[in-house]
Amino acid sequence: MKYSTILLALMFAANAAAQSATSPATSQSPPVSVKRIPPPQPTTNPTDAALRKRVTDDLNALQQPQKATATLAPQPVKDVKAPADFRPKPEMPLTPTAEAAVLLSEKWLTETSTPTPGKDGRVIYSYGSGLPTVVCAPLRVCMVELQAGERLVGEPHIGDSVRWNISPALFGKGDTSTTIIVIKPQETGLDTNLLLTTDRRAYYMRLVSKPDDYIARVAFAYPDDELADQRWKDHLARQEQEQQEATRIAELSPTAIESMNFNYSIKGGNASIRPLQVFDDGQKTYIRMSPDTQHREAPVLVVVGSDGKAEMLNYRVKGDMYIADRIFDRAQLVLGADKKAKKVEITRGKTKES
Repeated sequence: MKYSTILLALMFAANAAAQSATSPATSQSPPVSVKRIPPPQPTTNPTDAALRKRVTDDLNALQQPQKATATLAPQPVKDVKAPADFRPKPEMPLTPTAEAAVLLSEKWLTETSTPTPGKDGRVIYSYGSGLPTVVCAPLRVCMVELQAGERLVGEPHIGDSVRWNISPALFGKGDTSTTIIVIKPQETGLDTNLLLTTDRRAYYMRLVSKPDDYIARVAFAYPDDELADQRWKDHLARQEQEQQEATRIAELSPTAIESMNFNYSIKGGNASIRPLQVFDDGQKTYIRMSPDTQHREAPVLVVVGSDGKAEMLNYRVKGDMYIADRIFDRAQLVLGADKKAKKVEITRGKTKES
């Protein structure tokens, strides 16, 4: 036991000596220094940093509303003044001709045009005499009535198309139908103008909106056209009469025209039933009456026989002409009955051949 312990000690000492011979001594190697390197941080954009800081400040302000409110104070408004060297653009000068034209236009715009009352609530302005004014109100309908038979050409033109509603309408039938313009403002205190172009003339008027006051119907009188209309009607009447006369002459054959007999005598009666002319073509008898007879009660044509008694005969009336289908020696135009009847005696004279 004693020898084995000594042997183990010797073996351990030999093993330690061998390790010392193969490796340098621990006391001779320099010490190793260790440093801690922090992990790399991601690079940030200055703009992102500023945005992150702004979001953080906003969150802090929301968490402390009283403090943020206390820091907000009204800032005084600074007066904005034009630069010292600013000069507005001078107004365009007008020539004497342009100034005269402006004065004439202003005179017409401000000229008093007194309206007159018309039927069915119409307020009638005299066309061409001053500027007509149409007063309207919100939630109310105003209407401008044109001349019967007049038609719009194109769309109405209005200065304020946003706050005014304009729409055309029509009543009546045929050539006598009438065009109207329906006007509705959307608010009060509006002032604009309206232009209407038709197949006869152009209308220029002022539109004003009031809270309660308004004109329901506006129409126009045409003094310059009344005489022209009457002349036109007279012309059409003469034209129609000439056409009727030409038609009657065209119905006659050349032989009949050569053989026409105008040898008739007219007696009695008054101008309302007396014929203007009586003639025949050898087959038919023509009695030309006054044109006014067409608008009055017409007399009856009868033939007087040899015994003095009146007999009916076949005849027809075209316009102001009586056309009998035979020749007679004696006839009468009778208006009325009994003793109060008005009579015109027509007697045929002898022709050259007879």
